Amino acid sequence: MFGFGSKKQESAMDQFIKAIYGDPPPAKRANLSAAIDLAGELLMGEVSEKEISIIGTKLESGPIPYSTHDLALSIALNFFKDPQYLPKLGMAQMMARMTMLEWFQENKVAPLLVKSFEDTLYKLYK
Repeated sequence: MFGFGSKKQESAMDQFIKAIYGDPPPAKRANLSAAIDLAGELLMGEVSEKEISIIGTKLESGPIPYSTHDLALSIALNFFKDPQYLPKLGMAQMMARMTMLEWFQENKVAPLLVKSFEDTLYKLYK
């Protein structure tokens, strides 16, 4: 009658997080500074650290419990998808995909994030 003891409705974001990170998902554990540095490396210096920092801070403050490497991929993906950067990031995206594969093999990134990253870059940079 009063809703005591009833489960709250899961949001789409909650379902998304559980699909990527499992149930229950881990606590937030990303090192923002390290993720910003890694994203800068993935972008091969083509994007300013200030811009990378702005996106990194925004993503890190959200509900997703990124690992440091997941956060770095997510930051970089924001720029790889940005039409203004497409012409400048052709070489960087190839190197980023190889780095992502290494991180995946070392279990540093979530498999669904790897798939999303690869699928997105494949479509954009064919």
